[in-house]
This record gives sequence, C-alpha cells and structure tokens, in this order.
Amino acid sequence: MAEVTYFDAFCVLGRPVRMTEGQPDSVEAILAAMDHCGIHEALVVDSLAMEANPAAGNERLLETVRDHPRLHPAWCGLMTASGELPPPAELVERMRAGGVGALFLFYGLIDVRLEAWAIDDLLAELESARAPLFISPDSWRSRGAGDQMDWDALLRICRDFPELPVIATEPRNMCHQRTAYAALDAAPNLRLDISPLWRAGMIEFICQRWGAERLLFSAGLPERTPAAVKMQLDWSEISEDELAKIAGGNLREMLAWNECIHSVADQVSFPAPVDDLHRKARQREDISGEGFLDCHGHLGESSRNHVNHLPVEGMLHEMDRCGIEHCLVFGLEGVMGDETWSNDYVADAVRRYPDRFTGFTLVNLNHGESALRAELERGYAMGLRGVKLINSYQGYPTEGPLVDVAAEFCHEHGLFALNHDWGSARQIERLCTRYADACFLTGHATAAYAEVTRRVENLFISTCPFHPWGRTEQFVALYGAERIVFASDLTDLPIAWGLGPIMYARISEADKRLILGENLRRLLPVYAARNSC
Repeated sequence: MAEVTYFDAFCVLGRPVRMTEGQPDSVEAILAAMDHCGIHEALVVDSLAMEANPAAGNERLLETVRDHPRLHPAWCGLMTASGELPPPAELVERMRAGGVGALFLFYGLIDVRLEAWAIDDLLAELESARAPLFISPDSWRSRGAGDQMDWDALLRICRDFPELPVIATEPRNMCHQRTAYAALDAAPNLRLDISPLWRAGMIEFICQRWGAERLLFSAGLPERTPAAVKMQLDWSEISEDELAKIAGGNLREMLAWNECIHSVADQVSFPAPVDDLHRKARQREDISGEGFLDCHGHLGESSRNHVNHLPVEGMLHEMDRCGIEHCLVFGLEGVMGDETWSNDYVADAVRRYPDRFTGFTLVNLNHGESALRAELERGYAMGLRGVKLINSYQGYPTEGPLVDVAAEFCHEHGLFALNHDWGSARQIERLCTRYADACFLTGHATAAYAEVTRRVENLFISTCPFHPWGRTEQFVALYGAERIVFASDLTDLPIAWGLGPIMYARISEADKRLILGENLRRLLPVYAARNSC
C-alpha cells in the first residue's frame, strides 16, 4: 500500500490583488497553513508573475523559495512574440536549471491566446521536455467565477501535443462536470486539478471511469483554507493507492522531467493537532458515529450538474461515512425544474427514513400565490416540515411579496424556513420579527446579518460555504458559535468538503460541536417535532 503524502499542485506566494486581510502572505505563513492541514510540499507560483509581470515574478520566486525545500517553483508563461521571456527552448532550459517544475498559462489574467499561431512554438518545447503545462482561465473581470474554461482550446492543445502533460485548473467547475468528463475521454494527456471540483462523488466517478492518474491535489492557498479540498479528498470513497496518487504521487511523477527537483516529503513532520476533531480529520480517522446534523441537503437524481450519489440510499451511505445523523432536505430538480415532482421525491424519502431526514417543501414563487399556497399545504400534508425558497435562482425578486406568504405559512405551523438569499438585513429582520414562530435559516454563509442576530432569536446562519481562508473563525467571532449551523449542500457538494473548514478551524472543540450538530439538535424538536432525532 502506497504511503500518502500531500503535494499541493498550485499555491500562490506573494500578495495577489484580491488578497484580503489575514490571508497568509509570507512563506512562513504558507508553511504554517500547510503544517496545520498536513500538507508536505507545494508547487508555487509568484503572484506578481501570475497577475502582472511574469519575467520579474518568475525570478523573484526562485529567490523566495531558495531556502525552503518544501516549496517548489513553477513559472508563468507568455506568448513568445513580445520578447518579455526567453525564447521557448531557452526558457525550458532555464526552468530545468532552476528546479522549476511546471509552466502556468493564466490566459484570462494576462493576454495569452491559446491558438496555434500564438503559443505552439512554446508548447512544442514543453512537450519535448515533458514539462507540465497548467492552463487557467481566471480573469480580472470575473475573479473566482466558475465555468470559465475554454474547453475547445484546451482540447486543441491536448490533441496537437499528445505527449504534453496538460492540467486544467480554474476557480470552480460549477456546471461543466459533463464537459470535463467528455474532455477526459477525448484527451488522454489531460489532467484535472481537484480544487475546482466541488461536486459530491466527482473524485470517485473520475477514478472509476478514467483512473486516479488523471487528478492532482491542490488546496487553494492562500485564498481558501486547504481543509475543504483536503478533507474532500481524504473522505473520497477510493482506495488507499488511488488516494496516494492524487494526493501527491501523480505530481511527483510529472515533475520527474526535471532532475533538479527533489521531494522532501519524508523529512516533514507536523505539529500536534489542536483538538480531537482536528486530529480525526488530519489522520483520516473514522467519524461515522460523531452525530453531526446538517441543515441543508438536496435529494434528487439529476440537474444542470452531474449527480453521483444515487439513489437516496447512496446519500445515506455518504452521510453515514461522514458522521451525519440527520439532515434537513429538499428537492434538487425543483430548484430549476418542476417543484411538484421534486417534493414528491423528498416526501417519499422522509416516509422511508424519518429518523434521517426532515423534509422541506420547495416552492417556486413565479407560479403565483394560488399555486404557492396549494403546494405548501400539499407538502405539509405529506409530512414536510419546512419550506425551501430559492427565488433568486428562479428569477423572482429577492424581496418580492410572495416571500411573505411562505414565511407566514412557516409562522402559522411553527416550521423552518430556508432561503438561498433572504435579501437585505432589513428584510430578514422584518421577516423574523413579523413571523416570530418560524425559524429562519440562511441557505448560505453571509456576514450581513450580524446585527440582526443580536435582536432576534429565530435566525441562524449556515456554514455553506466556509472554504474561504479563515471563514469559520471570522463567523464565530461575528455571530457566536451558537447561531451557526452546519450546511453541507449535499448531493450538490461533498459533505466532507463542508466539514473540513470546521474540523480544522482554530476555534474551541466545544464551538465546533455546537456548529456541527448541537445547535440544530436543539431546534429540531421545536420546529420539526414529527421528525426530531
């Protein structure tokens, strides 16, 4: 069985333009973050090279990492014609001499065209050396947005240079899972960075269909906490050998083109865990009996995203492995499809597994007040004990009048109400005050309601997503752990990806357990008595 050591394939050193206060901006801070999460080594790029000046940033990086053998330099490339970087053959030789492991093309940040006339001279030299090429579409005008990759251009490069190791990386693959699968089918030399792949079961699906060799681990430092992707990978239902390949083995094999690169993973030791939950996460221990509770889950079979855990029993299996005892659930297809079909699906799951699920009626306010009231009554009659709104996705105004109709129904029946976006702080405070017998949950993490939670008792903030750097600690300071509830967004997102930022957080274990279940356990008998756990 292969030893599992972690080699982050894409870490940024320096001060990127969008870096916020508190993010690790020095070598020492990056290494400390790696230590906390159990990451042995990292392939790093310089923020200056990535965003503005590849020539200066590439050279600065060599000096920055000179005395830090756990950090391995990667350079950023340009089209040859401007003469800012050495000609391709000389560039590759300088990479070899400097122990540079790979070349990144950030074609959305700095003008790099992926057409043959623009970069094929560079690609030919990289292919000859078997030097890995990372391609990222991240751009100034949509920093951090998902689904930016030019898959046609990427596939053109893979096909024209079949011996070139090509790695696709972007901020998020939000809706292009099926496209990514087709690309893996079409290009045997294509690999994917897993940090954008926040989809439940996506790692397992790719390992099963194309092999673990097609994936590389990276954690998103410094913008994101490494804990999310690391725990997603560690709790993926794959073999130990597959885990070892993705965690670092694949990247080490790819970097073997440069004999000046030397792994030091066997020399790395980590500081002691800060508490029991941190230890279990970092050491990949069994958490199946932890009794966590989840306030945000979708049940369904298909959507604009590829769904991997089918049927409901597959989701229960995933919940069991990740220590989730009970989950508040609503339909998946009904978000952007027929909500009645979706509500029937959820009601059936609740009937079969009442100890595991509390079901919500998902509504579409576009269909009008009469249809809304009828569906709320129908859902309640089927045993659904909450209401899920996602009107901002469906095109109905965030603070439109029918939001009150749904909130009033929850108030009259003493139910949970969860909305993807409740709107302004003034709006949610009005709703919480006017409909005081309902319990309002935010669908996703927001820092906008701190003052509201000091004035009302029936508003709770969800953790989805807590992957930005320091988000867990920030929200505990802002709201207090007693007003935060764990939300995985399961079926859509991996449960372990959501657990990681809390399990690894630098807060007390008592606060972690409040967030991961104790708060919701206190609320369930009050607002969903027929489905309390």
